[in-house]
Amino acid sequence: MRGNVIDFPKASVTCGICPWASACLGARAQAIHQATLQAAHDDSHAQQCTAPMKRNQYVVRQGDALDAIYVLRSGSAKSYYGSSDGLEQIIAFHYPGDLLGFDGIASGSYQSSIVALETAALCRIPFSSAENAVTSDPGLWADVMRAASGQFADQHGHALMLGQKTASGRFASFLLDVSSNLAARGCSRTEFNLSMARQDIANYLSLAVETISRLFGDLQAQGAIKVERRFVKILSLEKLQAIADDQGAHGKRATTG
Repeated sequence: MRGNVIDFPKASVTCGICPWASACLGARAQAIHQATLQAAHDDSHAQQCTAPMKRNQYVVRQGDALDAIYVLRSGSAKSYYGSSDGLEQIIAFHYPGDLLGFDGIASGSYQSSIVALETAALCRIPFSSAENAVTSDPGLWADVMRAASGQFADQHGHALMLGQKTASGRFASFLLDVSSNLAARGCSRTEFNLSMARQDIANYLSLAVETISRLFGDLQAQGAIKVERRFVKILSLEKLQAIADDQGAHGKRATTG
């Protein structure tokens, strides 16, 4: 049986797509680190790789004061908003190279909670160091802003998907997004383990868990995918894309059941 943890490439590969890579790699990093170290008086201001985080361990909690931003180095994570009455809505899944905690900059506190979906490692950048680094290197700031804006664009696409696509269209779009994200990180586009539970997928897509189970079966029956527990093999990207693009006979919105 295949394991649950996605086998990502070595850190040196995933660092190549990290928006903060220039702050810790190459000649440009030397000047940035020198400026950071001169401004710092203790190790709390230095960029650090965290100890391995376990599944369901929190990276940050919604409402906590912003003290650092993070880059996911390996593994995967999820972000969710929680309401005062206990409701939770998953807004994003994260993969190596993703910038985490950026939503806390405007208000000074994290706007969502971030939880590891599996064993994960992160680079922790204290916010004071981040400010020093981007001041020293405008090119780095452009890279970070590009990464952050890409995440915001993904969230807007997620909202559009929930409002306009059928249940099968949402689910097919989700699988294609996972496929694209893993392919961009050097993994297989067509064979992968889903690190998120079906309950998390259902929450992210605003569908019932039973609907997710049915959709797995439906897509398999249509010859689009093959499923073995959390392992997914995409048999036809074209079929999956056609299902993702189908808005239903009259563009009906999906139900939650």
